[in-house]
Amino acid sequence: MIPIHALKQLEDALAESYGWGNNPFVREKITLAVTSKADRLGIAPEEYCRIAAASQSELLALVEETASSESCFFREPEQFELLRRRIIPQLLNSLPGNEKLKIWSSVCATGEEAYSLAIVFDQIKRASPDHAGRQVEIFATDVRNRSLLEASRARYRKKSVGTLDADLLDRYFEPSTLNSDSGDEPLYSLLGDIRKNVTFRRVNLLDKLFWKGVAGRFDLIVCSNQLTFMHASAARQMVINLANSLKPDGYLMVGPGEKSLVNASSMVQLVEAPAFFRRIA
Repeated sequence: MIPIHALKQLEDALAESYGWGNNPFVREKITLAVTSKADRLGIAPEEYCRIAAASQSELLALVEETASSESCFFREPEQFELLRRRIIPQLLNSLPGNEKLKIWSSVCATGEEAYSLAIVFDQIKRASPDHAGRQVEIFATDVRNRSLLEASRARYRKKSVGTLDADLLDRYFEPSTLNSDSGDEPLYSLLGDIRKNVTFRRVNLLDKLFWKGVAGRFDLIVCSNQLTFMHASAARQMVINLANSLKPDGYLMVGPGEKSLVNASSMVQLVEAPAFFRRIA
């Protein structure tokens, strides 16, 4: 049993460095990770909490262990359908013909979200002669090195592509196998023509210097299922930073359960799609 004061010291450090809020589910995962790491080091969990709270490398190691990377392609189908049908075509229509559409997947985990955006863009190009020659840059970030490594490989198990129909699988993936302890498991490798549109980078979204370099840069930002895990002040600042990173008339998409957390004077909520917000100033 880890003393509450020791766990609180660690949670405070994670809140300061990564904006994490108090979340029972996350606390449970932190407790398991601390117990496991302390056991490997041969020290008491309370002592490990003290060490980790003072060490950025240990904090990152805990983030790697405890932050959820569970994802899948087109995780919110209705949102991606709106992107395909309305939001992205509208953005393309407003851009000069030689200008690339700039999209940011801000918490990309193992890449499914960023690659889903790339597939949507390709679908739009294939469906509309007016957009056939358009190009996109998708910037995808996460704080977890392990997740980014998986994302860069672009090889996925069935659970990640389970939401895709057979036509999408055939068009955008190649089957392969993974030799594992449990035997050969089917894997699906994303085609290079889609992968080339996505650039991955490790970013801590609480790094103030990072935000200076992305002000007014993006036409569309997707930040799903991040705000809900942050403490209130960090979430408020995140929304401000995201809004400032959009071009005028650019769009922010958040998770369906996070729409009430977006409160910025420069953003207006879409009535028909309340998890989408447009920058108006």
